Amino acid sequence: MRITQKDIARALGLSLITVTRALNGKSRVSDDTRDLVQQYAREHGYVPHRASQVLVRNKTRRVALFSSTLPLYFWDRIRQGVDAAAAHLHGYDFDVHYHSIPDQDTGAYLATVQAEIDRGVDAMALVNQTIYDMEAVYRAVQASGIPYVTFNVDAPGTRGLCYIGPDYVAGGRLAAEVIATSLQFKSDPVVLIIADNKSTGPAPGIDLNADRLRGFLEVIRTRFPRVRCDVRAVETGLQTDTDNDVIVRLLEEKKDEVDATYLIPAINPKFVAALEAVGLGGKITVVHDFDPSAERGLDRRLVTAVIHQNPVLQGYNTVKTLERIVENGVCEPLESVEVAHNVIFAENKAVAQKTFEQM
Repeated sequence: MRITQKDIARALGLSLITVTRALNGKSRVSDDTRDLVQQYAREHGYVPHRASQVLVRNKTRRVALFSSTLPLYFWDRIRQGVDAAAAHLHGYDFDVHYHSIPDQDTGAYLATVQAEIDRGVDAMALVNQTIYDMEAVYRAVQASGIPYVTFNVDAPGTRGLCYIGPDYVAGGRLAAEVIATSLQFKSDPVVLIIADNKSTGPAPGIDLNADRLRGFLEVIRTRFPRVRCDVRAVETGLQTDTDNDVIVRLLEEKKDEVDATYLIPAINPKFVAALEAVGLGGKITVVHDFDPSAERGLDRRLVTAVIHQNPVLQGYNTVKTLERIVENGVCEPLESVEVAHNVIFAENKAVAQKTFEQM
């Protein structure tokens, strides 16, 4: 049973108002009394009542999150998690704002950040993306002295307090586990890996697709050496810019030679359309990101499994991390909050969708 302020007052022979003032840092208490009360509270596991804290501080806490707009389905699910966390915090005077910044528009990004700074934001969360001048964004935030975190895509080397999101190497490892265990009874299994031939990722020093490939090959080489990998790099960009004919030709060329296909870059719409055109049935096929095209692939049994990084949970955990930073006055780096990947098959797809709706 946790102790209350009344318990502390009784144990120390002080009035309740003195204990309350000491715990809330009020000036009308001597330093010795404040130290005595706070030490006793720490030693006996006193936990302040959050509703009482709201009344004492009489100040709304404001946090803000910033991302791009595409792909729309992904950031909509991030927003779903943000909204769920915001609803939980509403009764504690937390004001949560999520901003989807138009792609390529650094001016809009900086203006929105500055508007939040002017309103007195207490903490921020940023997604690290090369479609903006992120160095300018970091300079603006850091000059303000406002603590910030990164989510979905990390920004190592900046002053962000922590990263919230998936480990992309772990996502590749999980894909390897799914494919290799499905091929364990094949005598000489071959996996076609469709990789991204870009040398850069979504942010400086970050290459999510290279991380996924590294994780995949690491598991295959150390645990499933019988499985042969045929890595083919294709030109990719935004999903709408990828040449579908390239994917079709590649699948046509390899369909009789491989037992499984692993798609690394985020080109699910083009890839599933190519699967439909080629009619690649009976093969193990794994993709990342549970978007509408991946869902269609699962329904038509063209896609075996989706490695899902759960954007709903990313949005939720990011807001809760900002809450922790603001409530506790955190200014030192924290441990990253990893959002574990899971695997969606046709058989558990309905459960995954229900999770989105319940957040």
